Amino acid sequence: MAQDRRLTKIFFTGVTLLLSAAVPALSQPALNLPDDEDGFGERLRQENGAKSSRFAILAHKPNYFLPLSYVPSQKNHAYDSFAGRAGELDNLEVKFQLSFKIPLYEDLFGGKADIYAAYTQLALWQAYNAKISAPFREINYEPEAFISYRTDIRAYGFKLKSLSFGINHQSNGQIEPISRSWNRLVGGVAVQKGKNYFFLRQWVRMPEKANGNDNPGMGKYMGYGDLLWTRNSRSNSLSILLRNNLRSDDNKGALQVEWGFPLHRKLKGYAQFFTGYGESLISYNRPVTRIGLGVALTDWI
Repeated sequence: MAQDRRLTKIFFTGVTLLLSAAVPALSQPALNLPDDEDGFGERLRQENGAKSSRFAILAHKPNYFLPLSYVPSQKNHAYDSFAGRAGELDNLEVKFQLSFKIPLYEDLFGGKADIYAAYTQLALWQAYNAKISAPFREINYEPEAFISYRTDIRAYGFKLKSLSFGINHQSNGQIEPISRSWNRLVGGVAVQKGKNYFFLRQWVRMPEKANGNDNPGMGKYMGYGDLLWTRNSRSNSLSILLRNNLRSDDNKGALQVEWGFPLHRKLKGYAQFFTGYGESLISYNRPVTRIGLGVALTDWI
């Protein structure tokens, strides 16, 4: 109990310090650009410029670092084999994500399509837990390859900005009994309406042999797709990610809310809230609620 109070005090002290640093920047007016000069289109133009370099590495998903990341409970039967260590996990830990992509082939199909290789790494780090040597509790590795086709189809005020299709592997790189992995074929669309962007992904899990399937019920908990809404300006960004298995019985899903706000030059303050299933592979089949605060280098767009 005393330890929980200590961790809670550390967490809210950090929250106060980061928010106090953000307040002066939050009072500045946002730079509102015309639709065609904002968000997704601007990012595509910047990426096209960067691709001319042979050393081009582009942002893919958000890149962030949350030194203050709190979960009310760390109970997980997956850790039962570690001789009681599961009971020694701190509720306060560090969460961060690194995500980038590189262009492999460009300007295909009349200059409309590019093929990318991408890599995303999500880490959960018990950085403040000296009594068990501050281990990385979970690391998820996600390499993928996909083709992105740019469009400008317009209807009823909406713009279809791009179509994508690719293959995705996700794993935590562990051995039994805590090994988790799966492979997917993933298709996606990106749609814009004003300053609002919608990204819809659908996936199909690739078949695996029964004796090589680390998590046969993944679809039950992770569903078969997700929907991201994001609204971005030069100052603030807000994103909501929804996932659901669309089952009337035993319904399961997840909600993630992200807020990026001005903090210091090229760093944004970043707050994240998650609740539901599938935050990480080790906890894909148990509900997790987490709130985190830190900094971000890149947003979704």
